[in-house]
Amino acid sequence: MNGLAARSFSAPVVARLGDIAEVFAGAGVTREDSLERPGEKLPVIGVRHLQDTGVAPTAELDLVGFASRTRALANAVKVDDVLLTGRGTVLKFGLVGLETDGAIASGNIIVVRPGAGVVGGALFALLSSDTYRPKIEVLRRGATTLLSLSAKDIKNLEVSLPPLDEQRRVAAFAIEAQTAYRTAIKAAEIRRSLARAVMDARLFDNPETGKNDA
Repeated sequence: MNGLAARSFSAPVVARLGDIAEVFAGAGVTREDSLERPGEKLPVIGVRHLQDTGVAPTAELDLVGFASRTRALANAVKVDDVLLTGRGTVLKFGLVGLETDGAIASGNIIVVRPGAGVVGGALFALLSSDTYRPKIEVLRRGATTLLSLSAKDIKNLEVSLPPLDEQRRVAAFAIEAQTAYRTAIKAAEIRRSLARAVMDARLFDNPETGKNDA
């Protein structure tokens, strides 16, 4: 990890991403492998599992067979890892939480694992910001709308992080914002479901008999 464990930042740091974090691509698997590939089946994170509200929990991931558990676990994600799309039409980001810890990153995902002195939530906020997103977009390439980005591409990305205490505050704010967003979306979905139930009852139920007239 390029001596990442020995680094600790008490002042603002400007460095290449590869010098302050471990950057690697996930395991090369496809969704078809979930049925066809033999071996132990493990939860795998794909592009569609990176959401504005974070990374989908393990229970919602596809199960893929791996002949070698040891090799598969080399691509397992950890809490506070920052994920971004390596291949896809849209650049997406995600911050790994406890609910996804230990899942396997697919080959379409790039994992950025913070080194010592770097807080994952702050790094996530930085890379997914309106300032850094265009810088990463420029590195993506491809002949069609399906663009690709390699781990090597972003290792040389220059990043600037505040002191550790400020990183922790930024991370806490980012996680709080994600939680609030998830709560708001869930509440909106519940309200929509209730509204549909009320409208269906008004439209299709006979108030005199209580039976559906459709």
